Amino acid sequence: MPRATINDVATAANVSTATVSRVLNGHKVTSSTSDRVWAAVGTLDYTPNALTRGVFAGRSNTIGVIIRDLNSPFYLELMRGIDKVATHDRSLVMFANTFNQIEREAAHVQTMDEQRVRGLILTTGPSTDDRTKHFAERGTPCVIVARKAPDLVPNLHSIALDNHEAGRLIATHLIECGKKSIGVLHGGSRTSQSERIDGLRETLAEYDLTLHDDVVHVAESGNDVSVALDEIFTNARAVGRPIDTIVCLTGLLTTRTYEVLNERGCHIPEDIALIAMDDFPWAKTLGITVVAQPSFDMGVEAATLITNGNDHPQHIVKNPRLVVRQSCGESEEPTE
Repeated sequence: MPRATINDVATAANVSTATVSRVLNGHKVTSSTSDRVWAAVGTLDYTPNALTRGVFAGRSNTIGVIIRDLNSPFYLELMRGIDKVATHDRSLVMFANTFNQIEREAAHVQTMDEQRVRGLILTTGPSTDDRTKHFAERGTPCVIVARKAPDLVPNLHSIALDNHEAGRLIATHLIECGKKSIGVLHGGSRTSQSERIDGLRETLAEYDLTLHDDVVHVAESGNDVSVALDEIFTNARAVGRPIDTIVCLTGLLTTRTYEVLNERGCHIPEDIALIAMDDFPWAKTLGITVVAQPSFDMGVEAATLITNGNDHPQHIVKNPRLVVRQSCGESEEPTE
């Protein structure tokens, strides 16, 4: 049988299509009229056309989400949080992955605009800030996740981790474990990375320990980890301070770092300690101590900022959490 239309419902209920629309959208009509319309809806098994409703409303009921890299456990948990709120709100979610490519970021923002999404959640870099700000100024709520929006305006929000505190947690734990010579792998020039390094370096300095620049190296992907580790170990040995700990400041590098160290015969934690950002399913099995981000909660809050309709700009800072396992030679029983 053909799908029932709003005209069919109107005919069956002996009302106008405008009245049917008012009933379906929760506007006030007489109880007898409402009863007739809902009875017709049930009899005809009618479902509203969301596309048509979006045209009349000037926007869809879809939340757009632009993610930098779906390989990251951080983004997977973030999306779960977004989806939970969207499902409760009876909204759809449109995900787009940029693969860390700036040109794809701009293209996806443009596409979300063309689709008239009800709101936009982004984990993109600064290259899209002007376009996102313009999006918000035209009335579409936008939330930048994992960094602070540089210029908050109405409808533009941001949610970020206290990255300086994350670095401090790493340094404090390593000091408690007796570690003194630390090498760092980080993901590049993003603000989150530099803030974590600052927190790590400043806390080490409080204990008269120095994080030297020659053992802090970029690995933009897992393919770069082996070369970056070579640089760290070579530079440290050249000045007589062998590395006793590797710190991964982005979750994407953790598994590959673990693999490379094992391939080289380094036993964790007996030969070298390992601590990383972001928890992931295999971290517990591998015994890796991590500083976890509340990425699921960040997703929930980001989606809630979209659905609650509050246009007052907000910047929300979330606290990291140390998850102690065995990879730093902890002397106590691991806890979570």
